[in-house]
Amino acid sequence: MSISIVLPTAIAGTPALQQKGTYLLHFRLAHPLRQIVVGRLGRFDLAAGHYYYVGSAFGAGGLAARLRRHLAVEKRQRWHIDYLRPYLDLQTIWVAIDHNRRECRWCRKIAAQPEFSRPIAGFGASDTGCGGHLFYTVTAIAGITELLAQA
Repeated sequence: MSISIVLPTAIAGTPALQQKGTYLLHFRLAHPLRQIVVGRLGRFDLAAGHYYYVGSAFGAGGLAARLRRHLAVEKRQRWHIDYLRPYLDLQTIWVAIDHNRRECRWCRKIAAQPEFSRPIAGFGASDTGCGGHLFYTVTAIAGITELLAQA
């Protein structure tokens, strides 16, 4: 398994993304959010900084379809990340193209790093039970590719 970096502008031009896999989205939030509603999870305050969201794409269209959905800001709110997406600036995407579900492994690895915190317990994890798929850090983190490869 290898991990690739994909820029948001390159999703459509990357044929390999038609396959299934796991991904990590890196977002930047320029200004704090106050009392933002996140589905049934409730209302939350979010600090300015960097947010990382772990997801997977094992349905029709593979990674490309899921990542295109995450690019869209205006859409029906289906997943927790959809509630935050209008406020977040998508920076970078990491993908592992394979049939292994790596979401919880990646979440555990990220959660074990002292610079990360989980700002909303259970976020994005209603189908996995691995504690939450959204992570926060004040500054962008270098070495994400290596970190995910160890998971």
